[in-house]
Amino acid sequence: MSDVFGVTAWGKDWLRMAQPTSITRPNPALPRARTLARTDRVGDVVLAPGSIKATVTVSDKQQHQVFLTLQVWNADQSAAARGAIADVSASDLPDAVHADLTRRGIPVGPKADSVAASCDCTGRTTPCVHVLAVYFEVARRVDEQPRLAFDLRGVSPRPARDASRIPIEQIDPATFYGHGTTVSAGHTEVHRAALDS
Repeated sequence: MSDVFGVTAWGKDWLRMAQPTSITRPNPALPRARTLARTDRVGDVVLAPGSIKATVTVSDKQQHQVFLTLQVWNADQSAAARGAIADVSASDLPDAVHADLTRRGIPVGPKADSVAASCDCTGRTTPCVHVLAVYFEVARRVDEQPRLAFDLRGVSPRPARDASRIPIEQIDPATFYGHGTTVSAGHTEVHRAALDS
């Protein structure tokens, strides 16, 4: 079964936080952490520049608060990142942009030593299963919306236009239904010329 986490270069950065390539033995907390993320037990997620807050629900009676902090880009890194995405839709950031930023030495994803994680659980392992679950959830969200990787680093790409909604003031009634139609009193009248073509 393939993982639903880290399917893009953007999400892989967060997947590596949970599953670093440098480990020499399996982490027994990973299956539980993946399950918590897959079953939507990581909620109330707030992604902000330099921070992530989330609630991990273990059971009906047990929840844990997780808080992560990471470095935002400095002014030079932010300018380079904005330049890399200047001609790209913020809703569809291809992996090539990630590769370009990495090639320029701009850290897109976090490194383990650059993230401070805290959880209110009493677990003794670091990171605990709840922090790992948040890493998986962030990986999934960044996979779905790569612009979140920029938001976390303090750079907001151009806002993505929601394709399912168009502000009403941007609609021209004369052309909305295509050439050869007019809008009248809440219904569409099709001109004879449009039917003949």
